[in-house]
Amino acid sequence: MQRHAPIAIALLLAPSLVLGACTSREDRMREKMAIDTSTPEKEHNPADDIPEVPADPTRDALAPLLTEIYASERLPDVRETQEPVGEAGYAITNPGVLAIIELKPGLSEGDKAKAIVRGVAEADGFAVRNDAERYFPEQLLKIKNSFGDEERDLVRSVYGDLRLLDFFASDKAEGIIAKLDGPLKTAVTELKDEYLGKKDEIWTRWMSIKMFARRDVAYDQPFRPVLRSLRKVYGMSEPEPITWEKAHDPEFAAWAKAINDDDVLFKMLTNMPELKEQEEFRGDTHARWTMEGSASIPEVAKTVKPDKELGFGIHREDLGGGYQEMTFVFSKKLAGAALKEAYLRSLIYRQVFTDFATLSAAGGDFEDGVVPDKHDPDYAYCASQMAYDGMVKDFADVPLFAGLTPSQPDEEKLVTRAVECVLARIPTGINRGVEGDEGRPPAMASRNALYQMLARFTKVDVNLDNMKKDVEKTQEVEDAEAFLKGYDKKRKEEMGR
Repeated sequence: MQRHAPIAIALLLAPSLVLGACTSREDRMREKMAIDTSTPEKEHNPADDIPEVPADPTRDALAPLLTEIYASERLPDVRETQEPVGEAGYAITNPGVLAIIELKPGLSEGDKAKAIVRGVAEADGFAVRNDAERYFPEQLLKIKNSFGDEERDLVRSVYGDLRLLDFFASDKAEGIIAKLDGPLKTAVTELKDEYLGKKDEIWTRWMSIKMFARRDVAYDQPFRPVLRSLRKVYGMSEPEPITWEKAHDPEFAAWAKAINDDDVLFKMLTNMPELKEQEEFRGDTHARWTMEGSASIPEVAKTVKPDKELGFGIHREDLGGGYQEMTFVFSKKLAGAALKEAYLRSLIYRQVFTDFATLSAAGGDFEDGVVPDKHDPDYAYCASQMAYDGMVKDFADVPLFAGLTPSQPDEEKLVTRAVECVLARIPTGINRGVEGDEGRPPAMASRNALYQMLARFTKVDVNLDNMKKDVEKTQEVEDAEAFLKGYDKKRKEEMGR
């Protein structure tokens, strides 16, 4: 009986199992048919998220002009916004193929037309150009990372002004403006007169961008063709490079030539060990050495007065990338050895601003680990005196240094005096050490930095005779050497047999 029970139970359950299996298969077949015959769900298109901006009649009426200044086929959309747009009366959102010119509400038709033209010209910088080495947003990001937000924004806005100046100065501008309707024609004509009238101001804005930031964008799209065109029409161009020879007034010419002809001197007084950078510096010095009242003093440096201690005054422009453009104006009261001393010290003063090793090493004395930019002149002031004294003493046999004497002949005191000079000129914010603790003296990082810098301007004396002297040996070392000598002698005798 027990042996047949499982079979009986299986028979009792079999109809329900069969029914369940059939029902399940049928349901699955119906589900599959429903899926096969249903309309597939529409995939999400990101373009659907972009709001549609109604066509703007003013923009459309300006199309003959806008298509001339905008590189892409699709003109930017135009709409009013309640968000602040600044004094320009417009702002650009989504710069690129989906750019939108956001306008200040309530503008007159003429002001609206001017804002649209300006906005489209600025947005043109972001148009995709196949011959660009880097897209404009990439260029702007590099400018931001290297020079900061302010420089990036200036590059972006100046492009729009240069683009419009280039267009309004072209031969085709008049014909295109003539095709516009009355009020728009009047507004654009006013805009043209404004841009042509302030062309020098626009170029000055472009030149106000740090030189190395300008170089980052000037030789690529979108700036390159615009700058080339303005150079052709107005002669607008970068200032000619200042060569080493032309950078000096006649009073300094002989000394400059002596330095240029001496590789050791040139390397020491420029801190440029590599031949390539030396030649680049000779061709584009980014500095001038002028006498007070000289006609060669640039306009921006006309008001510079010589410092009584240094013997010269300085006008300094930050070119970006760690480079400076300097004009040294020397006192007309100086002559002979006094003028030569001031000149040599100015050469060292200049190089401190690009001597990243010295300034970086000195940064340990400040809270953020970096010498604040405002204190660079303090280090240049103190370090130039230190290096000048060391150089004149150790290289007294150099003809150029004839008749010069160091203010501090004791080399052991040069660094200490320079550190004291730095502490006196920077009374707060610099490490002043722990009083009574010789292990933590004031400005220790600056001391090390100045010591390392001084090594470039002094000779390292090495006593070779002392180096040859035997170091005193212990008894164990002498015994070992005697054993090895005896063993070596014995081996040679055996080999001779």
